[in-house]
Amino acid sequence: MKSSKPIIVSMGEPSGISSEIIIKVWLKRNLYKIPPFILVDDLRKLNQVNSLFNLKANFQAISKDNDINQIFSRSIPVLDLKANIDFHPGKPNPTNSKYVLKSITEAFEFVHMKNASVMLTLPVCKTTLKKAKFNFNGQTEYLSYLASKKNKKKYSEIMILSTTKPADKGKNLIVGLITTHIPLKKIHKVIDRKIMYEKIIAFRNSLSKIWKIKSPKIGITSINPHAGEEGLIGTEEIEIIKPILKKCIKNKIKIIGPLSSDSCFCKSTREKFDGILCFYHDQGLIPVKTLDFNHSINITGGLPFLRVSPDHGPAFDIAKKNIASLESLIASFKFLRNRF
Repeated sequence: MKSSKPIIVSMGEPSGISSEIIIKVWLKRNLYKIPPFILVDDLRKLNQVNSLFNLKANFQAISKDNDINQIFSRSIPVLDLKANIDFHPGKPNPTNSKYVLKSITEAFEFVHMKNASVMLTLPVCKTTLKKAKFNFNGQTEYLSYLASKKNKKKYSEIMILSTTKPADKGKNLIVGLITTHIPLKKIHKVIDRKIMYEKIIAFRNSLSKIWKIKSPKIGITSINPHAGEEGLIGTEEIEIIKPILKKCIKNKIKIIGPLSSDSCFCKSTREKFDGILCFYHDQGLIPVKTLDFNHSINITGGLPFLRVSPDHGPAFDIAKKNIASLESLIASFKFLRNRF
């Protein structure tokens, strides 16, 4: 990792696998060359998880002025929320949502103040957060809100998913999403030319800035089957997508489409593009998770800082079993280590 500053990590859902996987990854820090990180968490809860699974990790409460590199070699540096969180593995409690949000907010403040190089978020439970009147569709949108509020500037964030070890041994599939966590029946109401163009720019800029691709070539999917078949199966491709593609090409953005999404993710087609922009959640996530279920990662582009997370949820069904996979979290750290 080129940056001398640590990664800041938010705690995720207390009743899921987040504490288990971050502790276990720290225990394997030398094996996987995990870069130094600070965990924004509740020290009492961490000690309980440590004891529950007999992990034998060490923790040290820190302030922003500590020498993190030195501490990290022997202990997990923790910005202690001092919340005394009451949690039960596998049983989420909405009353803990305020601490989940506090962890994300404090991690954001840490990276905003340049005390951390990048941000890594552990999995949350959106359903539990919603019960506590969380008015965002996920962490991606919440972080965009925090950045916009802090900097008094509107950001067009974009959720990006990437494989890191695709099963077909082809080029990594990087997909951007025009919409994220919204019902399928609302897709047609949400998508318009303005939103589409904003996301194309955000995706292009992310490929350039994060992946260091000088002049990225983007593929964009269709909304309807078979790319609409010239209006036979829907007219969105003609009325919305093609006019925006003409604008992009006029502005020297390399983009090709609309591509039929039943065939554009295969090994041979992926070779033609640096990234593929999709219109809705499952259109992009199904091919990513089919190709690389264990090692795929989630990246947020379009913000003034980089945020990465494992591409899985809190996994309540295995939260008591001490068997959670570390692979996506390790892939997230490796992705950051190779770029910053």
